[in-house]
Amino acid sequence: MIMDTSHSHHLEIHGDSTLRQLKPELKIFTTFCIVFSIAFLSLENNFLVFLQFLIVLYFLYISKINIKTYFKRLSIDIPFILFALFLPFISKGDNEVIFEIFSVSIYETGFNEMLSILIKITLCVSLAIVLTASTSNNEIIYGLQKLKLSPLLISILSFAIRYIDVFIDEFKRVRVAMKSRGYDEKGIKGLKPIAYASGALLIRGYERGERVYNSMLSRGFNGSIELKEREYKSSKTLIFFSVISIGITIVDWIVV
Repeated sequence: MIMDTSHSHHLEIHGDSTLRQLKPELKIFTTFCIVFSIAFLSLENNFLVFLQFLIVLYFLYISKINIKTYFKRLSIDIPFILFALFLPFISKGDNEVIFEIFSVSIYETGFNEMLSILIKITLCVSLAIVLTASTSNNEIIYGLQKLKLSPLLISILSFAIRYIDVFIDEFKRVRVAMKSRGYDEKGIKGLKPIAYASGALLIRGYERGERVYNSMLSRGFNGSIELKEREYKSSKTLIFFSVISIGITIVDWIVV
């Protein structure tokens, strides 16, 4: 079954960014290399950390993402930030206290772990924002297909991505219908209607999935999805930054 790759999603930002014209598989590979490098990077060498920061900053610049949009999407890492903020107080390590605030000790080990999480999660999420802003859902699937991911996983991911949007739209309609019938979201009593609506939404989603699957079978679906070929530009710059990021990790391992 052949599907188009031009379908967009709500995270994609339409514009004249050069990243939009590049091969999806190359963007995915580069993102993976840089994220891998950041994840295994120690913070003892400030220069190497600064190099990774410059690489991420460069991709943010060429993606032409609005600053307001960037920080709005960056808020997804708030749970990790909240978790990291508690580490200086609970992660003792060698029990080396940096300083005390109102008899509450802040430990060096926990403080270093907090910095590591904050820096790494921010850089990695920033790269994910760049990828999703410059690549449509189907282009991501297309890129994974070019990277020789399992056809079964390609099909699962493709359907999952499409049905997420379907369920979101369905939930919005159910919510509007509930409000038009005087539903009050406040209090514990409001949870019962939500439970009924969730059950109804699940059943409707299942029935809709069955109808879609049967219609696909009638059109010759054999369990695998092939996306239409499109022409994309290659980029030596992305390959260069992939090599640089991996090189930074290797140097970090050797030095440390």
